[in-house]
Amino acid sequence: PVSDYPDNYDLPENATTVKPVDSNGVDLYDPTWNESTNSWDSLTGEEWKKKYTIPEVKPEPTQDQQMLATLTKQVMQLQVANVQQQKVNASLTKQLMDLAKGGN
Repeated sequence: PVSDYPDNYDLPENATTVKPVDSNGVDLYDPTWNESTNSWDSLTGEEWKKKYTIPEVKPEPTQDQQMLATLTKQVMQLQVANVQQQKVNASLTKQLMDLAKGGN
């Protein structure tokens, strides 16, 4: 901060004692000095984000990753089918045991 310099300090030509804040004392986005108005110009928050935000790049899955995803899905489907088949088998087994006992 300029306040840290001694009173007899000569500011360089490209320096100012005006802090880069707005009228409410809030820091500015990417401030630049405007010599004609002796004030700071600033980007809006939206302009700053557009200028400095790096867009998220989602990499395409490799062929191996796609194959792994497909196989994983198939394994999950087979596990569900297996559980359903176990229930059918249990029901049929119970029916056979009831018939063997002479029941309905």
